[in-house]
Amino acid sequence: MKTKFIFFIAIVLILFPADTVKAANIVKIGTDVTIGEGMKVNNVVVVGGQITVNGLVENNVVAVGSSVVLTSKAIVRGNVICIGGVIARGSGAQVFGKMKEINSSNISTSINSFFRGEPEGWSAFYNIISLYFQGLIFILAMLTAFIFPRPLTAIKQSIQKSKIKSFFCGLLVTLMITPFFILLVISIAGIYLIPLAFTALLMAFILGYIAAGALLGDIILTKIVHGHKKPLIIETILGLILLLVIGWIPYIGWLIKVFAVTSGLGGVLLVVFNRKHRNATL
Repeated sequence: MKTKFIFFIAIVLILFPADTVKAANIVKIGTDVTIGEGMKVNNVVVVGGQITVNGLVENNVVAVGSSVVLTSKAIVRGNVICIGGVIARGSGAQVFGKMKEINSSNISTSINSFFRGEPEGWSAFYNIISLYFQGLIFILAMLTAFIFPRPLTAIKQSIQKSKIKSFFCGLLVTLMITPFFILLVISIAGIYLIPLAFTALLMAFILGYIAAGALLGDIILTKIVHGHKKPLIIETILGLILLLVIGWIPYIGWLIKVFAVTSGLGGVLLVVFNRKHRNATL
């Protein structure tokens, strides 16, 4: 019940934010988005489309592979992040958070600033690495959904059927990581296994996170589209975008993401060590 409650809270916060004026989160892929004058939204996330803000955005504006235009009447109470494009800001535009613009023209500047030891360089370099890692997750998610749909589906179903078991299984393994690597370090043969163990553990975390995103996307699409087959790739990308947006929710956002990562890892382990699930993926 607690697991279902957490998923329900995440869905409610994303789709039905509590406000006297009906505000919403806008997530689009491949299309331009315009927040007109008088409009009020919570977050705007667009991949491959320009964002034009002429109204109020309560939280964050994120554009990937395109630009952001803030007109003179734009109000953004959170951050404005633009990856692969530019931010055009009108003279009267109000941005209460930070403005981050990552493209080919400023990546080299940020890296040079990092190697010079400047505080701004460290922050910018961390943001670049974090965003590139998130982009890598999306690429791996698309490849997994296209090339290995059966294992991904099996892990997603394992999490869905055994939510509590998946979480505690993932939590147990997470707590055992440090003692496990200490044992490898102090043993002669174990030193040579450290790279293999680290790679396997990292891939398990990533695959589990992708499967948790696919499950979240499945839950959302099931509520929106009834009785229609939902493509796994659409479920996965939608779920990962929602997890990204959930991370911006104050206080509980990171808890929900930790829960997703832990449950995903548990789901991977349940499939690996469950003969029935393992045979279903072959």
